[in-house]
Amino acid sequence: MAMLSDDLEAGELIPLAGSSEPQCAIRVTDLGKAYRLYQQPLDFLKEIITGKPRHHEHWAIQNVSFEVLRGRVVGIIGPNGAGKSTLLKIIAGLLDASTGRVEVAGRLSAILELGTGFHPDVSGRDNIVLGGMCLGMTRAEIEAKVPWIIDFSELAEVIDQPFRTYSSGMQARLTFATAISVDPEIFIVDEALAAGDTAFVNKCMKRVRQICESGATVLFVSHSSGLISELCDEAIWIDKGRVLMHGNAQRVSKAYEQSVWDIEEARNLRETKKLSQSVESTAETGKYELGGGTLQISSVEVIDIEGKPIGVVRNGQPLRIRVSWAGFSEHKQIYASLRIDTARLQAVTGIEGYDGGLFLDGDDGLPERGSVIYEVPELALGEGQYYISAALCRHMLPKGAEAILHYVEKAAQFSVSRNSLWHFNYLYDPKFTCRIERS
Repeated sequence: MAMLSDDLEAGELIPLAGSSEPQCAIRVTDLGKAYRLYQQPLDFLKEIITGKPRHHEHWAIQNVSFEVLRGRVVGIIGPNGAGKSTLLKIIAGLLDASTGRVEVAGRLSAILELGTGFHPDVSGRDNIVLGGMCLGMTRAEIEAKVPWIIDFSELAEVIDQPFRTYSSGMQARLTFATAISVDPEIFIVDEALAAGDTAFVNKCMKRVRQICESGATVLFVSHSSGLISELCDEAIWIDKGRVLMHGNAQRVSKAYEQSVWDIEEARNLRETKKLSQSVESTAETGKYELGGGTLQISSVEVIDIEGKPIGVVRNGQPLRIRVSWAGFSEHKQIYASLRIDTARLQAVTGIEGYDGGLFLDGDDGLPERGSVIYEVPELALGEGQYYISAALCRHMLPKGAEAILHYVEKAAQFSVSRNSLWHFNYLYDPKFTCRIERS
């Protein structure tokens, strides 16, 4: 497990403005890290020989500055590839910066990767000692913690077996349990390293909470805005190597969450447009369609109250789906049907127009162009991504394949967000009321 626990040498840090302010534990000033990227390995050799640059620079982080006061819990949030890992490795002393400086005042322990320091041929018990010494603890300190680590990892039955005989999940448990046993002044941890089943992950996060409440200074990396809001005093939002926001944890995490949904909505709108435009072209291959002779679905859209296409619907709000058609049909009693699937193509629900007698053709027959809007007054789907498949059918009993005039698979997509800090993979997420009865 690539962990660091050393008394890092740093310049003397002065208190922030005002004598009543606590001292800085970490100060980052104009930090930057650039990597040289070569199109092919041979370019590196050519650059050395000729002295002419054959690379371009990629800045993983750039112009990053912030301060962390002693005893504060600071969450770092941002998308994959934002530069979070690079930043933490520089702060932990595992990576050199290209520009700027980092000052650390206190004993720092960091869990950034799992696996380094553990030997495959040594028993789990002996690896605890090796890993603990890599963390900076003395042999006496780590041996005193061995019973706690074994109990925490839940590996007592195999603790004296060679480490190589452990499954990957068991190895992750032991390495994380060893790492989390420290009592640091400054602690850096990546939530994603908590491995195992739900119960063990919850145990890991409980230990992280204990460290956060112990008075230690903590840098905590997570993709969960809810967890950042719960555990942290402040949050730093990093994207494309730059600090976009630094402040109150709840406010920053909410802003980040909103940006995620904005991106999701834009992507869904692009994909829906792409799928709608592909309706005619895929008719020849039959990949997404059935039927579609003289009568076709021209578009399927999720819309707002003004009829504008949207890509994200909030749980509890109305879901409006507009199905448009073009063409003609000699058949009568034509209706539109919908099916909503999860991202894993599990059918969630459907709407059949004939159930309510909602036929598209009136006394004058079917218009050559038109649309029908189905509305679910209060959406009760769980958070996640969904696909809409649509069909134009003629009413017949019993219903058979010949009833389908045109069917489009995954004609549109949308996402559902929850009005909550917490994210759960529910399929059904209804509104509810609560009544407390006292005896």
